[in-house]
Amino acid sequence: MEDVRRSIGSGRVGGFTLVEAAVFLFIFAVISVTFYEAWSLGTRHIMNSKYRLGATAIATQQMEIIRSLIFDDIGTTSGIPTGTLSEDQTIIANSNRYQLHTVVQFVDDATDGTAGAGTDIAPNDYKKVTLTVSWGGASASEQVAMTSIFSLDGVESVAAGTGILSVNILNGAGIGVANASVHIVNASVAPAINLTANTDANGNLTFPGAPASVQGYEISVSKGGYYPNTTYDPYPASAFNPVNTHASIVAGSLTAATIVADEHSDIELHSKNPFDGDIPDIDFSITGGLVIGTDIATSAHVYDFTQVDVTDGSGAITFSDRSAGVYTLTLDASESGYEYLRLDPEETTFGVINLAPGTTESVKLVLADKTLSSALVSAKNGADNSPIAGASVRLFNTTLGYDTTITADIYGQAYFPTSNTPLVAGTYDIEVSASGFTTATDTVVLAGTALTKKTVTLSP
Repeated sequence: MEDVRRSIGSGRVGGFTLVEAAVFLFIFAVISVTFYEAWSLGTRHIMNSKYRLGATAIATQQMEIIRSLIFDDIGTTSGIPTGTLSEDQTIIANSNRYQLHTVVQFVDDATDGTAGAGTDIAPNDYKKVTLTVSWGGASASEQVAMTSIFSLDGVESVAAGTGILSVNILNGAGIGVANASVHIVNASVAPAINLTANTDANGNLTFPGAPASVQGYEISVSKGGYYPNTTYDPYPASAFNPVNTHASIVAGSLTAATIVADEHSDIELHSKNPFDGDIPDIDFSITGGLVIGTDIATSAHVYDFTQVDVTDGSGAITFSDRSAGVYTLTLDASESGYEYLRLDPEETTFGVINLAPGTTESVKLVLADKTLSSALVSAKNGADNSPIAGASVRLFNTTLGYDTTITADIYGQAYFPTSNTPLVAGTYDIEVSASGFTTATDTVVLAGTALTKKTVTLSP
């Protein structure tokens, strides 16, 4: 018993110290977790390989079925060309669910010239069938694609009443957008067209054999990370004159439809005072982004985004996944207690945000409290009343011991004070100078309880 007591008292259990036991348990836990992660990863790879084999078998089987069809039947029920195949199917194989997407296109082979160059009057050289079998989340690693070519024996011909639809998807720089998803719908032809296909490396999709139709082809484009775009009905079916109207096909002719698709962007807006302090709960409206048309009466741009909103309790709001373009921000009339000074970074046009593709733009909405004793001095060109950006604006009162000089912003504005300490009531002198102008002086009287605005005009 004495030996047992000595063993326990020394912190040993069954020949191990408590520290040794803890280390053993830690090592065992690390090994167990590592083993589990390796097992889990291996299992996922095995399952993915199993799905991939099943998808390959489905694609192979479906392609053999297509090979048994007559040439005229090789097409989808709502595609270009039309045929007997379904564009989308759900297939259950070995208790697993797969999605089969079928795209059939006529191919204008350059060997005998091309319709685009005017050297091939019969561009329906052969049909290309692309089968995509996907599973799970349908990511790039969870799909199998198979392509085959089918040709017609004998002399090629152009189906009566058909033409060629060429769709070009470009970004704002004029570069083709590869692998963009293009959805084409036309309910005015029989059978109705409803197909989806991806652009090639140059951002192009070509459909010889498209049935003739007057502004019946509605085309929309989408791609991960890109802002979607679409065509519209012409005026007056649309309330504006669209940039992109539904495409027409004239029998025996080529129609090229070009649609711009750029990477989407974010706007992070913060309502601030001139001293970079947060101003919460500011109501405003924002309009801009993608130009979808022009106003019939004014010819002004019509944008796809207009929204009335409010910043949160910290003066912040984010607009995610927006289109690139110009946005105009307007302060709501209810915010009459604030003077809208500028957006920061400043743009040439007041209240404008220029949002580039694939970026996040952090913008400050700078507002001045109209109840704070302050002065807003604007420097103007006497020749045309335009603002003088970069003018040197001095506000001073020797009696009060105040003398501050500020460089005017892009709108010719200088705001005083430079901190949240209000200006003392009194009469202040103003001196404004700028390169190429005669220096001008003036005075401003501050009541000590409000914002006072003053415009100083300089002669060239």
